Amino acid sequence: MAERRFRLPKDIPLDVYPPPELYLAAARRLIDEAQRQGLLLRVMGPIALHLYFPGFVDLYRRMERLGERVFTDIDFAAYGKHRGKLVAFFQHQGYDYNPRLMMLYGQERHIYFSDHYADHVPMIDVFYDRLAMNHTVDYRGRLDIHPYCVSLTDLLLQKLQIVQINDKDLKDAMLLLLAAPVGVADQEQINTRYLGHLLADDWGFYHTATTNLGKVKAAMAGVAALGPEQRAAIAQQADQLLRALEDVPKTRRWQGRAKVGTKRVWYNEVADWN
Repeated sequence: MAERRFRLPKDIPLDVYPPPELYLAAARRLIDEAQRQGLLLRVMGPIALHLYFPGFVDLYRRMERLGERVFTDIDFAAYGKHRGKLVAFFQHQGYDYNPRLMMLYGQERHIYFSDHYADHVPMIDVFYDRLAMNHTVDYRGRLDIHPYCVSLTDLLLQKLQIVQINDKDLKDAMLLLLAAPVGVADQEQINTRYLGHLLADDWGFYHTATTNLGKVKAAMAGVAALGPEQRAAIAQQADQLLRALEDVPKTRRWQGRAKVGTKRVWYNEVADWN
């Protein structure tokens, strides 16, 4: 039997492409249905920012972060213990998978597709237990902090772990720093206590994250949608994070790796599947 082929979101004509409202509704519906079946899904990325901060959506779009398609997929985090059951779950919801991709990446990531664009999104990514990119964001034990999204702290970590951070990811980080308070708890805050202890044991992640906070501050000047007060608020939040990260005592492991610095590669190379 010939392998079923799917179109990537970028290849789908705009006249049949699902509107952003369908993505937001689908994310909520899938999370609610999974919950009813004893499974746990939490959304990541731009959709999570829309669900967390509906009052900032207009600014987010004026920042020219979102393209004409707005969303290209739904990114979920899930627990690895639910991996097997989620295959059947998504198939029952009208999604299919590519067997070759499942064989190559299925332990850490599932990719689901649909070509029914009237009521399904074209692609869903599910990451199990961790997001292993340039640096690893670990979700184990952390997916019950918010009923629909990964925590604000983990959302920020997803951006700060990117070594070659691009314009879109910088703008996501700006919005997070503008809309989310910095504090020492996970509920509705960026948790400096969690970030500090995590990065105090990993010099490479610390170096990438602090470098990217500096890049966020530098890039604000090129975002016309941000006013002076908004830029000042973002800078203040970034500085507060930098101070908090600096103040946490570092482990011997961190100190030993810091002596080597960037003379040795401090991050994981990432190759995408497509």
